[in-house]
Amino acid sequence: MGSKFYNFVWYAVQPLYGLLYPRRVSGLENIPAEGGFVLCVNHFSAHDPLYISACIPRKRRMYFLAKKELFERQPLRAFVTWLGAIPVDRGHADLAAVRSALKVLKDGGGLGIFPQGTRSPDNTPTPMLNGASMIALRGGAPVIPAYVDGPYRLFHRTAVRFGAPIDLSEFGKRCDSATLTEVTHKIETAVWGLKGA
Repeated sequence: MGSKFYNFVWYAVQPLYGLLYPRRVSGLENIPAEGGFVLCVNHFSAHDPLYISACIPRKRRMYFLAKKELFERQPLRAFVTWLGAIPVDRGHADLAAVRSALKVLKDGGGLGIFPQGTRSPDNTPTPMLNGASMIALRGGAPVIPAYVDGPYRLFHRTAVRFGAPIDLSEFGKRCDSATLTEVTHKIETAVWGLKGA
């Protein structure tokens, strides 16, 4: 059910976003052709997961970490679950979410993470949290920074930029506090560096 529903929604939003919020996408060559990868992207709107997924080829299915509150009521719970969203408790160390995220990477999927942890409605750069860094290091998958130049405006083009993979090879799978902080800084630099690209 999940894959079929994802494909249906992917095809449905193409003309919808193409008309209402046309996009100008660059850097798609940085999305790996196969294998798991972590996509770290800025976050300012509830539209972001669908909009970003619509920019990426359908065969590279995306799974996004999403706040657990989205899963509390139907029919929204069914909708986000079928799309492949992974619930995460942002106030605690959510081991179940980490395990699910790592499984996505192991199975060769694309894992979307908003490292800011919450939305910044006016798209002002805000500090990023270490959760994305920990998953990226433990998963050992390529980390792709991305930037969406929002906010979305009806009938105005929105630039979506995918950057080159972030080199984290020097860190191995270390997940101590100092390492996570350094990796998060690298992710922040890469994501915000795409703002004026």
